[in-house]
Amino acid sequence: MRDKHRKPTTKQILSVRDENAPFNYVESYKMLCTNLEFITAAQDCKNIVITSTLANEGKTNVAVNLALTLSGYEKKVCLVECDLRRPSAHRLILLSRNNLGLTDVLKGEIELQKAIKKVEDSKIDILLAGSTPPNPSELLASDRMKNVIDELARRYDYIIYDTPPVLLVTDAATLGKYMDGALMVISHNRVEKNLVLRAKKNLDSAGVKILGVVYSMFNTKASGSYSGYSRDSYYYYYGSGKYAREKK
Repeated sequence: MRDKHRKPTTKQILSVRDENAPFNYVESYKMLCTNLEFITAAQDCKNIVITSTLANEGKTNVAVNLALTLSGYEKKVCLVECDLRRPSAHRLILLSRNNLGLTDVLKGEIELQKAIKKVEDSKIDILLAGSTPPNPSELLASDRMKNVIDELARRYDYIIYDTPPVLLVTDAATLGKYMDGALMVISHNRVEKNLVLRAKKNLDSAGVKILGVVYSMFNTKASGSYSGYSRDSYYYYYGSGKYAREKK
């Protein structure tokens, strides 16, 4: 299902599938998966929301690479584009947006199975956003969305839902009530602490369990650590209210 007319650009994310991806970049995602495995060992946790405080913090990057990494552990993984206003996951894996997807399933225009696409050269499936709706929040809060979530949970080990930033729209909080938990992506030195706390409060108020935090866009070369690498990510995780820190 790859769009043959679309070529990678300099804006394309660094993928864990890329043979030139730095070792510590790939290992960071493996560590994230390991932490998720610890969480899921203690509780049923397969429906996971990926969100951020504001735009351009790298949440879709995290969602795509997390899905790809999980699939490397022989897990059945589906990535769902739930940013119905401005979907971007399809661009990162070189698929055309001109495909029927989640919105069309929720409107009853296509069956779920027919809307799910295989991602070429990987072991993951993707459910694209589909056509842009006038009422994204209402669709995501609908009974049909709950049916889609339940059906995907029966088919896959992990379902990764890429949602809009928490402080921009209510979609992540709306969808979160159906989820087992959320990962918040916070970019290094780009978002003020009070905004992050507001985003967390919004999720807490909606009853969304925060599984952990992914600290993104941290340059270890600039910091003097692991000076052999120029591109990196830095992650904090927590579960059950306790913080555990991992640095790659």
